[in-house]
Amino acid sequence: MNRSEQVHRITRLAILVAIIFLLAFTPLGYLTIGPISATTIQMPVIVGAVLMGPQAGLILGFFFGLSAIVKVLTMPGADPFATMAMSYAAFRYIIVCMGSRVLMGWLAGLLGAGLRKIPALNGKLSAVSYGITGFLGSAMNTVFYLWSLWLLCAEVVAAAYETDISAVGGIVLTTAFTAGIPEAIVSCLVVAAVCQAAKRFFVK
Repeated sequence: MNRSEQVHRITRLAILVAIIFLLAFTPLGYLTIGPISATTIQMPVIVGAVLMGPQAGLILGFFFGLSAIVKVLTMPGADPFATMAMSYAAFRYIIVCMGSRVLMGWLAGLLGAGLRKIPALNGKLSAVSYGITGFLGSAMNTVFYLWSLWLLCAEVVAAAYETDISAVGGIVLTTAFTAGIPEAIVSCLVVAAVCQAAKRFFVK
């Protein structure tokens, strides 16, 4: 990769990172459904992962997780559950935020690269592969985040819902379906449309 290509790649990443932070700090990024919020911030991560590869997905996933932590620290109370989690289990919640988002971005990049190798999903049908990655990438974000919460912060979830810790599994599964499926459908459509429109700029 020559210097011009490196500058171009950094520019594309910077644009997506800016979008991630814009979404994180505006109502566009989070939709509160009960104590745990749904999100749209996975979408620029998946777009970058699809068009720029797994390494870009990993980097963007890192900034997704970082944006969530920065928001809790600078806007306490904006997300009551996240504020509670940072208060009672800060280190574990940081692992949840960072680990789930980094893994999602990296795997979305691998999935996008794999789908590009299927001849039937290239050319005019490339939007289909983008949509598949958008859907599955968003689903991975939901599953990894909620599973990590269940594993590492179950007592915080129980406190937020004012229930016994034994009920956390059911809460996580219910949230995964009620928030995760709509998130994935919207992500499928948005990622397909954005990737189709932006691929000439991003794919070099």
